[in-house]
Amino acid sequence: MDTLLALAKWVLPLVYLALAIDYGATFILRVRTHARNPGVVVAIVLHAAVLIARGVRLGGAPVDTVAEVLSLVAVSSAVVYWAIESFTRDRRAGVFVFLLVFLCQYTASLLLAAGRGPGHAGPGWLHIVPACLAYTAMGFAALYAGLYLLGQRNLKQHRVGLLFDRLPALERLGAMCWGALLVGLVFMTVSIVTGAMMYSRGTAGGGIEAKVTAKIIIGSIAWLTCAAGVLGRRLAKWSLVRVAVVAVIGFVVVVAYLVTSIVMS
Repeated sequence: MDTLLALAKWVLPLVYLALAIDYGATFILRVRTHARNPGVVVAIVLHAAVLIARGVRLGGAPVDTVAEVLSLVAVSSAVVYWAIESFTRDRRAGVFVFLLVFLCQYTASLLLAAGRGPGHAGPGWLHIVPACLAYTAMGFAALYAGLYLLGQRNLKQHRVGLLFDRLPALERLGAMCWGALLVGLVFMTVSIVTGAMMYSRGTAGGGIEAKVTAKIIIGSIAWLTCAAGVLGRRLAKWSLVRVAVVAVIGFVVVVAYLVTSIVMS
């Protein structure tokens, strides 16, 4: 198994690089712009299998080190992108996503080459994995929101550059933003539920730490912001411009949450 894991460590970034090249051809040549890419599913399944095998080999969930979290971010990004592509049927923005995924996994593979001891994350992965997916989805929502808002501004000023000429239409970018918000809301909800369950077990009879209080407050704000964007679009028929602004605000709150977690850890 050690030999297979060592091989997979370098195969994964190559798989994501191949996807980035494939999506780059779509972006430049404008071919297969609305075709689903089965290679994304293959990459996700392969990456998930590697993570599971590594967890079995180490005796714990592989989410303890920076390298392992980067690898989780890479596969989370692929999962979120696959969900958005399936929802919108538009793959023209995929090249930007998979270039970042490749860089994440390549960096993770370099760091993993140093090795690590037995895993010790225990059930914490039940909270970490959905949280990582939620943050990734919020990042996607902010990216699509930024492109959408910038495109709206260029349209009002009658300027259309090469980038926006090859990106999806503004309405499609807005739909991608809303879809990413929806995915983020689902995984953020799961993360909050599992986090609350783990915290209640670990602190039975004890007081609430200031760090946990801050994370609960900021996390709740992030969830409410995400929910506002999703429900506002679905129930109140908010414009895509308003949803895009909410997505950017939500991402800023998520960044504040991550910074708070790092500073107070």
